[in-house]
Amino acid sequence: MSSLGYGFYATHPGEVLKDELEARGISQRKFAESIGMAYSVLNELLNGRRPLSTTSALMFEAALDIPAEPLMELQMKYNMQVARKDTTLATRLKKITKAVARS
Repeated sequence: MSSLGYGFYATHPGEVLKDELEARGISQRKFAESIGMAYSVLNELLNGRRPLSTTSALMFEAALDIPAEPLMELQMKYNMQVARKDTTLATRLKKITKAVARS
């Protein structure tokens, strides 16, 4: 797991973690219990419906020996990709660019 790279589309860290748990044959319920996390929270994270927090990244690091920093980098890149696809934000950013150019 030393290379948590990403392709053209950013990967939610939950995808990586879900694959890792499956590869190790660890059930989500058992893992959630072992790290003191609610099963529903873990499931939402693994399915990309909840962002990875720094605390959770450190818990995964302790439990699975997967470095927290690359997981957080995946989350940041995923967040940026989602933000860049937000049309409301894109419109706002264009207005900001035009306003600054006039100053």
